[in-house]
Amino acid sequence: MWVGVRESVGRPAPASPMATSTLKAKPRPAAHTLASVEGTEQLDAAMDRYARGEDAAFQELYRRGAPRLRGFLLRLSGDAALADDLAQEAFLRVHRARGSFEAGAAALPWIFAIARNVFLDHARHPHVRRAAGDAHAGLAGAPPEREAPRDTQGDEALMGSEMLAIVRDTLARLPVLQREAFILVRFEGLSVHEAAEVLGASEGAVKIRAFRAYEALRAALGQADPKPGDPR
Repeated sequence: MWVGVRESVGRPAPASPMATSTLKAKPRPAAHTLASVEGTEQLDAAMDRYARGEDAAFQELYRRGAPRLRGFLLRLSGDAALADDLAQEAFLRVHRARGSFEAGAAALPWIFAIARNVFLDHARHPHVRRAAGDAHAGLAGAPPEREAPRDTQGDEALMGSEMLAIVRDTLARLPVLQREAFILVRFEGLSVHEAAEVLGASEGAVKIRAFRAYEALRAALGQADPKPGDPR
C-alpha cells in the first residue's frame, strides 16, 4: 500500500505554494492522553528533522503520519482505494514542500492541509463531478432495500454498524466545508485554531461549520432511533 513513496525521496525539491503554512508551535491541549501527546511530539520531531534535510527521518514520519493521513482522506472521500491513492500523492507533496515547513510548527495540521489540497484537486476534476452526479442519481432512483429478518442475538453489534452507516452516509451528503470542519475537530482531534489554519478559514467559521454538521448527524441518528410504540 502507498508504494513508490519512499523510493521517490531524495534531496528537497522547491516548496510548493499550496503547501506553505505559517502554523506556529503551541502547547497541546491537556485533554490529550499522554500516549497521544508523545506520539504527536514524535511526529513533530520527525517532520522537523525531515524538513532540515535528514532523509533518514522519513521512515519515522511515514510510520506515524501515514495512518492519520489515510484516515483523514478516507473520511473525506468515503472510498478506501481512493484514500490510498490520495495519501500517496499527499506524501509526495509533503516531500516536495518540506523546505517550507516552519521549525517548531505542529506537523499534523500542516500535513492535513496538504492532504486536503490533494482531495480538493481530485474532486475538482470533471470526471469526478460527473461520477458523483451519476451516483446520486442512481441512489435516488433505486428501490428501497428490504430489511433482513432480525433476532435478539447480536442486536448491539447490529445497532453499532447501523449507526456507523448512518454517520458515514450523513457525512457524505454534507457540504464539503461542513464535512471537513467536523472531521478535523471531532474525528482528528484538532483544536478549532488548528482546523482553521488547515482550512484557511476563521475560527468562527470553523465552529459554525462543525456545529451544522453535528446538528445534521444528530438529526439523522435521532430519526433512526425507534421511539416507544414504533413498530420497528
